[in-house]
Amino acid sequence: MMLLESERLGVIEVDESSFIELPSGLLGFEQTRRFALVQADEVGAYSWLHSVEDPGLAFLTVVPSFFFPDYEPDVPDDDVEALDLTDPDDAQVLCLVTIAGDDVTANLLGPVVLNVANRTARQVVLADQGWSTREPLMRAN
Repeated sequence: MMLLESERLGVIEVDESSFIELPSGLLGFEQTRRFALVQADEVGAYSWLHSVEDPGLAFLTVVPSFFFPDYEPDVPDDDVEALDLTDPDDAQVLCLVTIAGDDVTANLLGPVVLNVANRTARQVVLADQGWSTREPLMRAN
């Protein structure tokens, strides 16, 4: 276990097995590459993608299947190869959340794909798949 200082969450204890590497960073934050995935709710729908290097950098994410049961992104072959994803069961998809006033949306066009086997992740850009960067979050029934 390790203590992580967070401007958003205070001092939190994180298991080092929750660390992930984003070799290319996130769009707009390419210099930050090491993150901890910190669960934010009891059911596992939300988590924080929190920088290990910058206490002020944390992104709220959702597991899209909780809100968008039909969301099945077709991850480009180059991204699958870069993540060394050989087994589809090793892939976990997270979508970044934006909160603007009363509007809560998820970026389904640029999900973060994590290879849970090797703990590497990559933000991918999906083209021509009918999703947007601001899909309203509504709980699936």
